Amino acid sequence: MRIPVLVLLAFTLVSSAFAEKRTWSSSDGKSTFEGELMEFTASEVRIKRSADFQTFKVPLDKLSEADQAYVKGLLREQARDAGLKDGPLAKLVTGTFVRNTSEEGLNYQFYGNPRWKATERYPLVIWLHGAGQSGSDNEAQMGGATKPFTEEANQEEHPCFVLAPQCPDRAVGFRNEVAANLMQVIRSLSDALPIDESRIYLTGSSMGGSGSWYLGTENPGVFAAIIPLCGGGDPSKAAALKETPLWAFHGDKDEDVPLERSTSMIEAIKAAGGSKAQITILEGEGHLITSVVYAKPELHEWIFAQRLGDARTP
Repeated sequence: MRIPVLVLLAFTLVSSAFAEKRTWSSSDGKSTFEGELMEFTASEVRIKRSADFQTFKVPLDKLSEADQAYVKGLLREQARDAGLKDGPLAKLVTGTFVRNTSEEGLNYQFYGNPRWKATERYPLVIWLHGAGQSGSDNEAQMGGATKPFTEEANQEEHPCFVLAPQCPDRAVGFRNEVAANLMQVIRSLSDALPIDESRIYLTGSSMGGSGSWYLGTENPGVFAAIIPLCGGGDPSKAAALKETPLWAFHGDKDEDVPLERSTSMIEAIKAAGGSKAQITILEGEGHLITSVVYAKPELHEWIFAQRLGDARTP
């Protein structure tokens, strides 16, 4: 599902990458022809017909659903190309974390770099905090993964957007309506900014670790990698993650969330035929392991090497 694409007010020339021959069909299915898309807006296209090289305009709604989807996809990518400077969420891209609240009322902070090349696509790292950081100040969640992933050296090596939502109620956690609102934020960001949709990474600790398990099982095929710390999920749903690269971490001295909450999920994924899930059990460590885990250079290398087979939006 997509949010509505930006409406462009003037015709936009198509780059050579898009000026290719395509078979077009009318909305009633009675007419088809081959031609090149020369210009397009959200309401109209101009096509050069291959048979006689005649150029003509067609209202978008007179074309087939497949053709309309094709043009809307081009419009979406065009909007994303301009998103860092001129898009509706460009205000969030400053080189530092910026506070925002979604239309659904979910508070979050967001990081992006305005100096990036707009026509390239950059990974998105999503950090889910623990129960104690829940609330409405839109600040308490700024720990865990937010600093390591935005450190200058790491950004130089692995430039990425970072999203840090704040759960309003620890009694709900990153589940139900909070999870639904978060997925909508991801959709909105992906529609407006140059996010690489084949490289959306999800990580969290404690309640956020459990939230990572939950969002992963409820939205299979969305996240290119999941890194849950000291959390737990529902083993009966673990099969949904059998194709997802996943690296769990848990301290063997954790007195808040039993180690078995993580190991049972890994075992259930493997029992379902999954081979991409692994766990690191940190000897002597308790519940507070974020500083240990996110400092690992090998974790960063592993995360950014993961990619979905094809780009898709949640």
